[in-house]
This record gives sequence, C-alpha cells and structure tokens, in this order.
Amino acid sequence: MSLSPICEEAEKVCGRLGLTSALSTLDRAWESEMGGWGRLAKIVALDKGALVVEVNSSPAMQEVSLRRKELIRRLNRHFQTPFIHHLTVRISENG
Repeated sequence: MSLSPICEEAEKVCGRLGLTSALSTLDRAWESEMGGWGRLAKIVALDKGALVVEVNSSPAMQEVSLRRKELIRRLNRHFQTPFIHHLTVRISENG
C-alpha cells in the first residue's frame, strides 16, 4: 500500500459522498445575501436544485418567502453554473 497526500484522499471521499466546494460557497453566499436575517434563517438541505431553508420565526419566514425569487437569482450568481431552481421555507421545530 502506498501513501498518498491527504488532499487526494479527502477529494475522493468528498466525491463519493457528493460533497463539493460548492457547499461551502453556498453557505458563504447565503450569509452574504441574507445580511442580518442570516442568523434567523439557515440552509438545512439541498437536493436536485431545491434549497430548503429553516427559519425561527414567522417574520423571518415572511421575509425569506417574499425574497424567494430574488434570493435564488442572487445565490446562483455565485456559481459558474446556476443550480438552485426552487427555495422552500419552513419554520424550525426547535424554535
């Protein structure tokens, strides 16, 4: 068994798990685009172009819902190939 650099192995594992640098870019883009509301709304899932956002209050849900189309457009600008097509907002069960 030969040794290989950890970065190569990490890339292989991330590839098998479906993780890419796009996830960290998406997280940073979300924080950037949400501004002060970012602490009240967080991304909890991403599946086939559908982004699921969880909020902790009704006002936060209304804010994100009203800005849904704008957020999708602005988040997609952070990527070479736009991949977010739908944004779902739900209230957190944890309050």
